[in-house]
Amino acid sequence: MKILNKINQYLSWYDSVNGDVGFVPTMGALHKGHVSLVESSIKDNQFTVVSIFVNERQFGKNEDFNKYPRTYDEDLKILSKLKVDVVFIPQKDEVYSKNFSTSIVEESLSPKIEGVSRPNFFGGVLTVVSLLFNIVKPNRAYFGEKDLQQLMVVKKMVSDLKYPIKIISVKTVREQSGLAISSRNQYLNQQEQEDAKIIYTCLVEAKEKILCNTKIKTIKHEMIAVLQSKKMKVDYISFVELDSFQELNDSVVYPLAICIAVWYQKVRLIDNIIITK
Repeated sequence: MKILNKINQYLSWYDSVNGDVGFVPTMGALHKGHVSLVESSIKDNQFTVVSIFVNERQFGKNEDFNKYPRTYDEDLKILSKLKVDVVFIPQKDEVYSKNFSTSIVEESLSPKIEGVSRPNFFGGVLTVVSLLFNIVKPNRAYFGEKDLQQLMVVKKMVSDLKYPIKIISVKTVREQSGLAISSRNQYLNQQEQEDAKIIYTCLVEAKEKILCNTKIKTIKHEMIAVLQSKKMKVDYISFVELDSFQELNDSVVYPLAICIAVWYQKVRLIDNIIITK
């Protein structure tokens, strides 16, 4: 496994190999969800590249950039065991050149749902993903369904800008309790993580109710009541048409997703469930 920090090092490696390259962009603090992405890439490609870069541009002013977990030694052990070909760990000035002043903005999906709560988030994500795509030059790139809107926004950028890259979505990995695995879960103690399983329980119950033709407004009201009873602050619960992320209020259009974000013990947790018929 090669550990590279410079773009020219990576390009030298890239020019020396012949075969499909799969790419998993991460911010480190790797967990079972990342492992699933890497395993999918290894299965599909001759070579797999993983990047670790905590991208400041996708964090808001009062978000957790400074305390976001940086666990490079543990991450490298995980990736070595998986037999990844390259780990690309650039410094900030290697990704963003001096006086960098360009950003990529997707105008259809990004302003909705998560984009309301985190208005700079998707612009930061797309800018760094675009830069990494230009450096890594993958045939396929892997993103998890847990960050569903991010996945859809990246797909839209790739389509709009004609990137010759196939975006592969990978199912959300969950704890036995149902809690979606996230790097931010480590901010919660064991009991708090167990309590947070109610988020996925609410999503599963909401899916069942949608399929039984219960009104969206009624389901939302019931979900909010349950979550608030567990001392969670609901940021949003949105029922959206999957491809457009257009919010649904009365009529149900399949496939749809129920997306949720809550604050619990000063930690923001997101999850979703996709419903097809």
